[in-house]
Amino acid sequence: MNHTPGIMTEPDLIQYREAAHLSGETRYIPDMELYRGTLTGYAVSSPHAKARLEHLDVSLARTSPGVAAVLTANDIPGPNTMAPVIDDEPCLLPEGGTCGYMGQVVCIIAADTLENAKKAASLIEWQWKVLDPVLTVEEAMKNEDFLFKPLRLKRGDPAHVMENAPFRKKGSLEAGGQEHYYFETQAAYAVPLHQGGLLIRSSTQNPTDNQRFATSLLGLKASDVEVQVGFLGGGFGGKQTQATWTVAWSALLAWKTKKPVLFIMERDQDFRLTGKRHPFKAHWEAGFDHQGRILALEISMSYDCGWCNDVSIAVLHHSLFHMDGAYYIPHIDSVLYGCRTNKPSNTAFRGFGVPQAISVIESVITQIAQTLGKDSANVRWKNYYGIRKNNRTPYNMLVEHNILRAAHRQIVQKSDYFGLRKKINAFNKKNTFKKQGLALVPGKFGISFNESFFNQAGALINIYRDGSVLIHHPGTEMGQGLHDKMRTVVHRELGVSTDFIRVADTSTSIIPNTTSTAASTGTDFSGAALKDACDKLKKRLNPIALKMMGLEKGKVVWENNTVSCKEAGTGVPFKELSFHSYMILESLSEKGFYKRENIGFNLDTMTGRPYWYYVMGSSVAHVELNLLTGQFRILDMWILHDCGEPVDKGIDMGQIHGAFMQGLGWCTLEKLITGKNGRLETYSLDNYKIPGIYELPENFHIELFQGNPEPLNIHNTRAIGEPPLIYALSVWLALQDARGTTLPIPATREELIKPLYNEE
Repeated sequence: MNHTPGIMTEPDLIQYREAAHLSGETRYIPDMELYRGTLTGYAVSSPHAKARLEHLDVSLARTSPGVAAVLTANDIPGPNTMAPVIDDEPCLLPEGGTCGYMGQVVCIIAADTLENAKKAASLIEWQWKVLDPVLTVEEAMKNEDFLFKPLRLKRGDPAHVMENAPFRKKGSLEAGGQEHYYFETQAAYAVPLHQGGLLIRSSTQNPTDNQRFATSLLGLKASDVEVQVGFLGGGFGGKQTQATWTVAWSALLAWKTKKPVLFIMERDQDFRLTGKRHPFKAHWEAGFDHQGRILALEISMSYDCGWCNDVSIAVLHHSLFHMDGAYYIPHIDSVLYGCRTNKPSNTAFRGFGVPQAISVIESVITQIAQTLGKDSANVRWKNYYGIRKNNRTPYNMLVEHNILRAAHRQIVQKSDYFGLRKKINAFNKKNTFKKQGLALVPGKFGISFNESFFNQAGALINIYRDGSVLIHHPGTEMGQGLHDKMRTVVHRELGVSTDFIRVADTSTSIIPNTTSTAASTGTDFSGAALKDACDKLKKRLNPIALKMMGLEKGKVVWENNTVSCKEAGTGVPFKELSFHSYMILESLSEKGFYKRENIGFNLDTMTGRPYWYYVMGSSVAHVELNLLTGQFRILDMWILHDCGEPVDKGIDMGQIHGAFMQGLGWCTLEKLITGKNGRLETYSLDNYKIPGIYELPENFHIELFQGNPEPLNIHNTRAIGEPPLIYALSVWLALQDARGTTLPIPATREELIKPLYNEE
């Protein structure tokens, strides 16, 4: 198969995508062939949101038919903890302990069938002292019940500037959470090894953390436990830390029974036990001039973090560093509170706190424009970060490769924004019960883990004597196309056709100390580590190739399955070079490593460089709203997004589509409802609505911004997974434009018609 140098051909793309995901042939943990004697795991959880477990007796459950083991906190060999950051999360609630939410796991059962495990669970005897749960951030704020010290980021003197500003405006915003709804629920399969230790197959974004807690709970060494990851049936952040649960529980049960244990959460249990996107309530005040330029901004946000920290402190840091959005704010004071409530611990979710921050600042800009009677697109233009001045964030990081105004100009032109505004005004004058709305939302999204030690990756490339290539990298494939991109990176570097390159399942035994596939860094980290391995291989094999060509020196080029010297007009097939190198005892295996240094910030001063680079773009949404029913249509959606130079344009376009639709769900559809007793009432698709085909924009225009490569990143590309989600905020703001009132998130049909009834 012929290839243009450095470019993956369309037949290749079709071959590798259709062969797995699109053809339905991808195998997940529920599809695995199991070892003989495999047991089924089941978690027994608290029936109360807040209660002290005063007595626990599992003796009858242990003698129930088909049951191999029932484990409580007392049966854990090692420390009873699986908290990823702050040590506040036990693996199993101990007797005498107080549960933090309805669903917290008390004990785990291994049985021959799920039915027998559930029957055993019904035989457990326990006594609880029920306490009053805290279910709202208002209660937590009143009690000053925070999981960690409030985070604050301040620049300048906002109070003084606010006092003297020509205009002042106060506002608030409330946003709900969001269920990840990966189509493969949390799952793990733990198999005892004959030489000791465990092999665990996990549906996780974070193999090393799975390994860390399995070994800690069992009192083992990291080398005793191998965690393997094949394809995940979705993740979206929900399998970054909370995938550890099924791994921990299956590992404990396999250790106890000496048999393989398969642990798969049922959908309703997964819904009720796992964390969501962080809900919040925000209050703000802005001081601005007659053109809408923000002079000073004060923001207070109360986040519902749930019962324990999980990664909330990191989420709030990420949110804090995006309170400015795409705008230069000379004087700002932001305070974020991590509130403790008796709900499941909220966790990582695509965007990791950024959508929450962006929704607030975009709401501020919109209301400033309304106050001044100006079009919000013009007010946004006045506030954008500059290139030569007004180009440092509140945490003093330089905003480089700034395309905000360039993207704004292009999206305004492509959408005919101002012409469309005139048409919408004319439509709204003629129609009483249907109104149209328009909104423009820019994007600026920081890429990297804020904690510096996470910014690293290892990789391994094996070339076989027949010229085929096997690559190992630390990332996990959850449908985002990471494996395809890594195949493309190696194809570009070694010049080998993609049909000769295979990506192995991720394994902690092959690539140790992996960083979670999160923060949109999968391609950045894994790709750079693989390139390093390729560079080392080429450096070692170049002299061999030259000698095979009868040359002593020359510039060697790797392309089209050939290693050649164009100056001499000769070359050798990659397959022959591989075989010859093997025959002369040269290693055809190489490891690679990548690290991002100088990433981090000072917790005391809240200054530094938390990001390696920014991803930017812009969007415009045009909607039509039925005021009587709350039903709306997205007539047109324009997105212009900067991917730098894409590793795979098709995958990136797909990620933009998917991220936007998931953001649309958060903004307009997905409403979580918790009862007064702390029970999650929206626990299935019977009562929780996620976007479907009917929510797609009628005209969906997506383009990639051209001519802005990212020099700091692999193949000049930019991250794609999370940033496009924020473009869905343009739909939310367009609905506000049509409705003529502010709206919470999600702006459900009930919310969209509520102002109408309030007016009457």
